[in-house]
Amino acid sequence: MKKTLLLFGFIYCFVFNGYSTHLMGGEIVAQHDGGNDYTILLTLYRDTLGTSMSPTQDFTVYDASGNPIITIVSALDPTAFHPVFGMQQGGLIPFYPYGVEVYFFMSTITLPGPGEYTISWNQCCRNSAIQNVSNASSNEMQLYTTVTIDVAQPNSTPYFMVKPVVFLPINTPWQYNPLPFDPDGDSLSWSFGVPNDYNGSVYGSPIPGYYDPLSDPSNVLSIDPITGTISWTASGIGNWVYTVLCEEYRSGVKIGEIRRDMQFIVLPSGSLPGFSNIGTIPTVNGYPQWSINSGQSSELRLMAGDPDTNETVNFEAYGEPFILSNPPYFYQEPTIHNNEIETVIEWTPTLAEVRTDPYLLVMRLMDGTYMFDETIFIQVNGPVAVEEHVSKNLGSVYPNPSTNVIHVPVNLTSSGDVLVKIYDLYGKLVLVKKDCFSKGNHMILIPTELNNGSYILSIDQHNKKIGTQNFTIVK
Repeated sequence: MKKTLLLFGFIYCFVFNGYSTHLMGGEIVAQHDGGNDYTILLTLYRDTLGTSMSPTQDFTVYDASGNPIITIVSALDPTAFHPVFGMQQGGLIPFYPYGVEVYFFMSTITLPGPGEYTISWNQCCRNSAIQNVSNASSNEMQLYTTVTIDVAQPNSTPYFMVKPVVFLPINTPWQYNPLPFDPDGDSLSWSFGVPNDYNGSVYGSPIPGYYDPLSDPSNVLSIDPITGTISWTASGIGNWVYTVLCEEYRSGVKIGEIRRDMQFIVLPSGSLPGFSNIGTIPTVNGYPQWSINSGQSSELRLMAGDPDTNETVNFEAYGEPFILSNPPYFYQEPTIHNNEIETVIEWTPTLAEVRTDPYLLVMRLMDGTYMFDETIFIQVNGPVAVEEHVSKNLGSVYPNPSTNVIHVPVNLTSSGDVLVKIYDLYGKLVLVKKDCFSKGNHMILIPTELNNGSYILSIDQHNKKIGTQNFTIVK
């Protein structure tokens, strides 16, 4: 109830301070359709208060010298679904305390030929409640994206795979990942930029008087150069505008850029949902990495909850694996502890998904007001040697020694419950885990909180022992 009252009071102020405009942000991407043809997608985010969204939007295409060459009028299609987010035109982003809508405008264009092009859009005016710009209501919002037509290799701009997050509580460490992704596999670099105001030119100019959103010195607003995760402990209540830049490079040469302009709304108080055992995932170079083998059914299970037991926690996952022809799938299961849930990601990758570079995955928790993201890598390895599976039903436990999570390869000759038991060297049973598996090869992940020492792992099915392994925990 306390969060609800604080939130209601804040939104009431927001309505009257920001009534002059309702656009909260947006982005433009250009996707290659073949030859010199491109689909341009403008996505706009708007709060639900006041007037409706304009049914048409204009883009202007500029050449590398800044000369306008094409003007496009795109009409809103009320029956369409967003090609990235899968949302109905004008649909509400779920799990927010009040409505944030997504609108999108698409057009197909033919560009003149090889070279660099910029697609630009602008509209007046920004929300007068924004605190980190001067005279916000007199500033237009200008968005643009740059794409290079490469004769040797087709090129699309990057795009953000995850919808923006708007609300967060003050004085609370918080994370969000827009998840930049490039369909051509080009190198990406992301950073914070400055929101632009329209000045009659292709790019506009940075808004005068802009400053970064207020931060606690212990956790200033920052973006991870490896994962794209945004971290922040906000120290000021209210509306704050920011811009995320994503630059695209090929062979060391910049060939594209997109930007997402958006608002954060910092509320007076509240609790964030979170994973309680994210630390059980092994790390590689400081980042959580889930390692799985092709041809094996693997699952990642994590516990999550919210300190406010009146909140309901929900789970979603995003990333490149979900757009593959053989995607993983995710779901959540309730537990007996208040609003705690168990989140599950399952995947049986094939040889087609094996690659040297790991996949990037964002796991999002939502409690109806706030969202919190954790980012992990998934490394898909080639299959374990066939003779290993033929010669024994239980593969070697790894890593061994382990700091926390152990991976157990197992080959099941029938479907049914699998019982995992761990004993210490004195024969004391210290962990029991039971799950149902189908017939075939599987990778069982066992998060443990065991102390340093040596242990014995035993796996049974249908009251028959599959095998045992010794392993060591070192912390």
